[in-house]
Amino acid sequence: MIAGRGPLGFDPPRLAVQVKSSDSPVDVKIIREMQGVMKNYGAEHSLVVSWGGFNKNAYKEASRVPFSMKLWDAADVVKMIQACYEQLPEDIRADLPLKRIWVLIPSEE
Repeated sequence: MIAGRGPLGFDPPRLAVQVKSSDSPVDVKIIREMQGVMKNYGAEHSLVVSWGGFNKNAYKEASRVPFSMKLWDAADVVKMIQACYEQLPEDIRADLPLKRIWVLIPSEE
């Protein structure tokens, strides 16, 4: 997916997003392909989401461009949803009904 700001989504900053649903970790090939997509479409930023995570070489390649590429595994997606759930549109919250609960943490004595 390629997206941007503005009424038609053409204005910068432009973002390229790719989601991998496989259980196996993404390798460096996918990261390099995303770098090519960014260049071809003029995207300033990218996000690669992989439910199966990423291997060491993928993290290493993405770390070379920390301000333009982010990698999210399944735990990162859950963390981000929890962090901004209240700001999500009502229709998305209706499709993903969550309820905050409070749990006592045992003291460490």
